[in-house]
Amino acid sequence: MKQRTIGRAFELEGVGIHASQAVHLAFSPAPAKSGVVFIKEGAAVPALLENVKDTRRGTSLHGIAVTEHLLAALFALGIDNIYVEVRGEELPALDGSALPYVEALAQAGITEQAAEKEYIALQQPIHLTTQEASLTALPHDGFKVDFMVNFPGVGEQRFSFDLEKGDFKKEVAPARTFGYIEEYELLKERGLGQGASFENALVLGKDGYVNPPRFEDEPVRHKALDLIGDLALLGKMLRAEVRASRSGHELNIELCRRIRAAQKGGSRRNG
Repeated sequence: MKQRTIGRAFELEGVGIHASQAVHLAFSPAPAKSGVVFIKEGAAVPALLENVKDTRRGTSLHGIAVTEHLLAALFALGIDNIYVEVRGEELPALDGSALPYVEALAQAGITEQAAEKEYIALQQPIHLTTQEASLTALPHDGFKVDFMVNFPGVGEQRFSFDLEKGDFKKEVAPARTFGYIEEYELLKERGLGQGASFENALVLGKDGYVNPPRFEDEPVRHKALDLIGDLALLGKMLRAEVRASRSGHELNIELCRRIRAAQKGGSRRNG
């Protein structure tokens, strides 16, 4: 399979969900083997694990917060190389999901390039666990996510997605970021959630959904979306089955680190 980029340049604008400030994005095609590269104030910030700065309330690279929704869209569409110029401190919330990114990228067109796509294939399982969460990556000929959550008010939810057999645009991309209405004032005191609204977030309460969900299991679908976006920071298409229970950005990024370490170890042994 060949590497891909977009067919033409385009722009998107919106407001960040945390700082509530205007953000402007300019997307342009990139040569083969460039990778996904953010450009902030003239400096290149490759969308790679090494550039992760923070995992609280989203995955932030150096100077660019909440990258996971766009990265999930790029990963699912198989776009390997692209430049994204960012004017702002975080990527725009848009409607709170990855769907606007998927639609804009598809409209720009996806072009194959001469170089072959690069993959990461696991040789053995990798398992991480904390007191409340776990993540397991298994060797698999493809890419699959199985996610389980249990949130107050909505209970246990489980969702599985196979990238080759499923439809990311319909099944995963529309799932919005979510939070509890009781947390809203606390988030604002911490300088977070300033741009959140019923239009760009699914709001939960102790008795269930406050505003209408797009899926009955929308929270777990969004958690799967976030996981896909975080795994994109490996910089290559991952071939694995990833099983998650209550995982968040911090554990997702730790799994990326373990996968990267395993790949380097394998390279040394094979050399």
